[in-house]
Amino acid sequence: MKNAKKLFLAVLTIGTITLSGCLHILEEVTVKNNGSGTYKMTLDMSEMKSMMDMFKGMSEDSLAEESTDAAVTEDSGMGEMGSQLSAVAASLKGITGLTNVTEINDTAAFKFGYAFDFADVAALNKAMRIINKEKYDSNVDEVFRYSGKNFERLSSGDLGEEIKKALAEGEAQDEEGSMDMVKTFFSDMTYKQIYHFPDYRVKKSSNDLSEISNDGHTLTITLKPFDEEQQSKKMSVGTKIKLK
Repeated sequence: MKNAKKLFLAVLTIGTITLSGCLHILEEVTVKNNGSGTYKMTLDMSEMKSMMDMFKGMSEDSLAEESTDAAVTEDSGMGEMGSQLSAVAASLKGITGLTNVTEINDTAAFKFGYAFDFADVAALNKAMRIINKEKYDSNVDEVFRYSGKNFERLSSGDLGEEIKKALAEGEAQDEEGSMDMVKTFFSDMTYKQIYHFPDYRVKKSSNDLSEISNDGHTLTITLKPFDEEQQSKKMSVGTKIKLK
């Protein structure tokens, strides 16, 4: 998905003109005791949509008109980027071990993505390989592991890192200091992982950002790809979870 990477970069560059910290990634995985479950990836740009609508509604002066033009351009670009992500579903249909493959393409709320059920973790990893190879031009062999009461999310297949890479690739083409501007504007961008274990409870997790629900069945990790404090601590999507 080299073209999508370029599109992503272009959209984010336009976004820095008018927007800040409004992009959120949600990765949600449900795993049953037999290894089957559900995977869902959502790119939530609803805050961007709200801000773009605000700029479109401004018409008092020439600056507002320029802002409106930028918002219209970004509206189109963000919509296309979202459609690229939603199109992942087409690549997964018919794959052995995957069922109920659906496309998330909510153009009103600006939420895009895909979801599917998997028969076992092997099928889930197969889906991850297809997604990373075809859509991000990245070779990923394994993302999840599950054995007994041990669940692991490897550091590979990190969409947040893919975004950072796309931005870094364009940094050399931009003016000096532009990457710092991007980091500032997207400092509040989040990559949230939610793991549901309906048949087990979470005993502990190796990721320091882990938050366990009161009933113990859900674990949440919230990453901020452009947060300097998290970067200094080298936080990642990877985690080893002990179940009970």
